[in-house]
Amino acid sequence: MTDEKPCCAAAAASMMKKLTLADGSQVGISNLENVFKEVANLKLANDNAIKKGLLERVKIYNYVAPAADDEYSEALLEEYKRQYCEIQREGK
Repeated sequence: MTDEKPCCAAAAASMMKKLTLADGSQVGISNLENVFKEVANLKLANDNAIKKGLLERVKIYNYVAPAADDEYSEALLEEYKRQYCEIQREGK
């Protein structure tokens, strides 16, 4: 995937990935791979900073209700760690 930003909603929809929340429900998140790459490049030191960076960037492309911020940020962090731990293991 390229680092290009989607030009419109239709382009963003083609970049949709599923995210599983703590209650087991799934939501579609646009541009998730690029969000993960951007946050990884920041080399943030702790989970709270990573969650904040992920959520801020996800909200650029997706609506997240304010009441769901914590639930989304936890799920985003879990998925981010899962994907980037796999990438780091494969790279070694």
